Amino acid sequence: MKYILNIILCLVLLAGCQAGNVASFWDGRSVAVEDITASEEQFAAFASAAVKAPSQDALHAMDVLFDKLKEDAVDYFIYAEWMDAFYDILSPARNALLYGKAVERLVSDGILTENEYAPFLRRLEWMQLNTEGSPATVPGCSHFDTRTLVLVLDLGCPSCREALEKLGAAPEWNGVRKIAVGLGNGPQPTVSGWEYLFPENGNACFDLHTSPAYFIVAAGGVVEKGYTPAL
Repeated sequence: MKYILNIILCLVLLAGCQAGNVASFWDGRSVAVEDITASEEQFAAFASAAVKAPSQDALHAMDVLFDKLKEDAVDYFIYAEWMDAFYDILSPARNALLYGKAVERLVSDGILTENEYAPFLRRLEWMQLNTEGSPATVPGCSHFDTRTLVLVLDLGCPSCREALEKLGAAPEWNGVRKIAVGLGNGPQPTVSGWEYLFPENGNACFDLHTSPAYFIVAAGGVVEKGYTPAL
């Protein structure tokens, strides 16, 4: 997990960089992880460029990277963890297409076992739900007759309860329907102004570890704004 945090920090610093020719990013570059810091910075530079580049170029570069990684299982396992830079909700490189490509290679390359790549598949399933322009998926709520803010929270997380109070009091959400989906274990919150859902199958739709986060559903049930950090 500390590696992912370092990658995200690098990505934030690199967020203003130009994409360049990402299709040839790995040409002549080593992926060896002898110097972990230098390798993290190199991958962060790649991820920052990939999300700004044309999709075809970025996907080609991902294939080139994985082809190189297959030459050394140790490097492969380290970079596999770093691929969550394309998934993490705090990362400016969060991108469903590139994370999907990474998971495709992690499954098909034959380096990871089924148990090892299963968590990546699960995260991809979560990531593909409630994306901008898709129908909203909220267990226990099938009708969206008005614009709705949906907050996903961990019942055992104090900062999630802060998100309830912060979003509930924000003027921009005045008059907007507010639904809080509680996951995990902990006392049920009592902050007023929210409809509370505690679905037994909530973990099938939402990643507890990315909470607190929210998304906006337009009247009619289509997601207007995708998964966004609440704090």
